[in-house]
Amino acid sequence: MSQKLKNKTFYSFIACGDIAINRKSGENTFGKLTNIFQNSDFTFGNLELPLSKIGKKQPEKICLRGDPAMANILKNAGFNLMAFANNHALDYGEKAFLETIDLMRSKQILIAGAGKNLKQSREPAIIEKEELKLGMLCFSSIIPNGFDAQSNRPGINPIRINTKYIFKGGKHEYPGTLPEDKTYTLQKDLERMKKDIQALKKKVDVVLVNHHWGTSMTHKVKDFEREIAYASIDSGADIVLGGHPHVLQGIEFYKKRPIVYSMGNLIFDFDIPFFTEATKQTFIFGCKLNKNGVKDPYLIPCKNNAWEKPKILNPRKGNGRTILQSINELNLPFSTKTKIKNSIIKLYPGN
Repeated sequence: MSQKLKNKTFYSFIACGDIAINRKSGENTFGKLTNIFQNSDFTFGNLELPLSKIGKKQPEKICLRGDPAMANILKNAGFNLMAFANNHALDYGEKAFLETIDLMRSKQILIAGAGKNLKQSREPAIIEKEELKLGMLCFSSIIPNGFDAQSNRPGINPIRINTKYIFKGGKHEYPGTLPEDKTYTLQKDLERMKKDIQALKKKVDVVLVNHHWGTSMTHKVKDFEREIAYASIDSGADIVLGGHPHVLQGIEFYKKRPIVYSMGNLIFDFDIPFFTEATKQTFIFGCKLNKNGVKDPYLIPCKNNAWEKPKILNPRKGNGRTILQSINELNLPFSTKTKIKNSIIKLYPGN
């Protein structure tokens, strides 16, 4: 809830990793996290699947979907903001995709990054709490064939990425050596993103931008992630949150604003053959917000497992300490510092 600090009003913000939920309806699905979510002014997650019983699955890809009853679980848990720009949103076709958007909005959960056409997929979600107005835009750089919204086609809000492969010493010098990859954003899409963020900044106090990006099962932040993140903040974003890799990536501060490259999975109720112990590691990102932006960012380490409640971990011991050690290693390229305070991990910009 809102808090009075130094004569200024701050509002609480909580975000979590990807949510692909498909379990029996029941109370307290999110365990002890429920209280944290419900007591936050703004609670964000990425909905990683359609919630629908209709449609036909897409060929030649891992397809996910959940029962529409899952929408009530998310509502009751406290979510009021969700991204739907990702590579599973249209796994069961356009009707299931559009039905999910309508369903979530009927539960008063604001959705962004998806729509009946490109114009709608670009529209922000705007939510107001007392004196603070927050706006959210969502984008995906992971775009299966036919998933990108167009002027006359439903889909997700796309930012397309080009990949260039560079062979060390020339492609004939070291046969069998894997090439180095360089990734960069299609400038037309990047300019469209920047324009939308700039326009939103004029309407709200705080801008949240979510990106579905990176490479699956990869801890390393790719060039295009940093390119897009920096452009988002240069255009007016106060918080940049990422997802898709299924594993943790580092946290960076750019112009004193946090970039959370990947929070991993919070709930993933599917048997995915390539998942490992690393995909069970996740964290909650939290901070305070006011009209000047972000204050006191922190993490809460957690463990997830399919069809189970997420568990809050102690960062001083066991799996919680292991996650903190991983975060510190992943933060090294960005010089981001951490410090344990009570049961949370405080985040600080580096030099």
